[in-house]
Amino acid sequence: MNEDRAVDGAADGGARPAGATDLGRAYDSFTDTWAPRIAAVVNDYDVKIAKVEGAYVWHAHADTDEFFLVLAGRLTLELADRDPVVLGPQQVFTVPRGLSHRPVAEPGTRILLFEPQGTVNSGDATLTGADAWVCATAGLPLTEG
Repeated sequence: MNEDRAVDGAADGGARPAGATDLGRAYDSFTDTWAPRIAAVVNDYDVKIAKVEGAYVWHAHADTDEFFLVLAGRLTLELADRDPVVLGPQQVFTVPRGLSHRPVAEPGTRILLFEPQGTVNSGDATLTGADAWVCATAGLPLTEG
C-alpha cells in the first residue's frame, strides 16, 4: 500500500483508507476482469471498481439493489422479463433486489459499483461447468502503485 493509502482506525473500530484514491491509477493497477476492487468505503457500503468485458453470469441479489455507474465503455444489463438497459459513460442504473440480471460489456468498459459490504458479485449464481471461471468475491483489496 502507498503511504497515501495508509489505513486509519475509524470511529467504529474498523479500518478505512486515508487520503484520496486516484481511480485512473487504481484501474491501471490490475488487469483481470469481473473481479471488483474496493476503492473506498462509505459507512457500511463498499465503492468498488471493475474492468469488465464480455458476458458475466445470470444472477440476482436477494437482499440488496445493485448500483452500476459506467465510467468508460458500454454496459448492457440484460434483465429477466424486462427490456435490457444499455449504459454509456456517466450513466447509472440500479438493478432492484431480487431481479435476475446479466451484465454484458464491450472491451475497455470500466464500472463503479456501490454495494453493502459483503455483497458477492456473483449473487446467487451456481458457478460450475461453463460458469466456473467466475471470480466470486465481495471485493478484492485495491493495491495502487
